[in-house]
Amino acid sequence: MSAASIPQGIEADERVYMKKQNLIEQAKEYARKAHVGQKDDSGLPYFDIHLRQVADIVSKVTIKREIIAAAWLHDTLEDTKATLYELKEQFGPEVALLVYELTHEGDKVHGYYFPRLKSRDAILIKFADRLSNLSRMEFWPEKRRQHYLKKSVFWKSDRG
Repeated sequence: MSAASIPQGIEADERVYMKKQNLIEQAKEYARKAHVGQKDDSGLPYFDIHLRQVADIVSKVTIKREIIAAAWLHDTLEDTKATLYELKEQFGPEVALLVYELTHEGDKVHGYYFPRLKSRDAILIKFADRLSNLSRMEFWPEKRRQHYLKKSVFWKSDRG
């Protein structure tokens, strides 16, 4: 097919498709740079331990690129200098809004909460985030561990 016979506008569509193909890698690289120097509670690089684990968990239950990209980026708004506008420009509104939905409000004294956490996709990422944190609790002080475990129980047990 000659270049003259390609329908007008197909080039733009191809660029969007290629950007989507690279969306996960772009999010991974953005998160790596944004969290550079940040350590988790064990002293290991936050990117390599927590962010990778959350993205890996999410990628086992969905193939949707936007959700996996948001998993890599889920802590950028609360832990780095990244802005919602930057995320929207780099990754599109769907990814940016998922990350925004996952961003907590509050503080350590009064507690954190997630006033925007409502969509299935964001809750899926939040469960992966929670699972990652639960799996790495051995480095936490006992009081913090107990508090986090108490917050993590969202079902009621009739067995006491």
